[in-house]
Amino acid sequence: MPALDGIRVIELTTMITGPLAGMLLADLGACVTKIENRDGGDPFRSFRGGRYSGHFISYNRNKRSLTLDLRAPQGKEVFLKLVRQADVLIDNFRHGVLDRLGFGDAVLRDANPRLIHASITGFGASGPYRDRPSYDAVAQSLRCPTTSAASTRPTESSARSTSASAPARAAASRPACWRQPSRSRRTASSTTSATA
Repeated sequence: MPALDGIRVIELTTMITGPLAGMLLADLGACVTKIENRDGGDPFRSFRGGRYSGHFISYNRNKRSLTLDLRAPQGKEVFLKLVRQADVLIDNFRHGVLDRLGFGDAVLRDANPRLIHASITGFGASGPYRDRPSYDAVAQSLRCPTTSAASTRPTESSARSTSASAPARAAASRPACWRQPSRSRRTASSTTSATA
């Protein structure tokens, strides 16, 4: 018997993070129902043409799919009926979207007090970016800016020493996440590991 046999999961997700989470639960035996919007469903469904793109299939295997208009009264009614029978709800909407649809925490708790709600957001429920969508490329660009301004602005070390070589000045002006360890530190660590 699969580990999650009998567990019912409702998935309100698109793209990768949410569908991957739902797929892993489905692979372990959970009954996962993916709710898609009526206007084309998950954007990965028709990625690069067709109805079932490779991207969609790779993150949505072992699931059932249902289209609902969560803004319409009938769609809301069907969704709440599913919530009452579910064990888990996964969503990857931006912060506040479920509230605006009328499915905030209080509504979900009233419908099903034992429901486990996993909400995946790019920036969390608080902070200055909480209402923004996010994908992997956005997170990477925020971690290490790649603007030309970052590589051309003067640094404290380049301002103090105008006699430094061009490669040394270029290395000093790179963002911290691009900097390589100094040659002397690499040599010291490789010497230490060779003798150990």
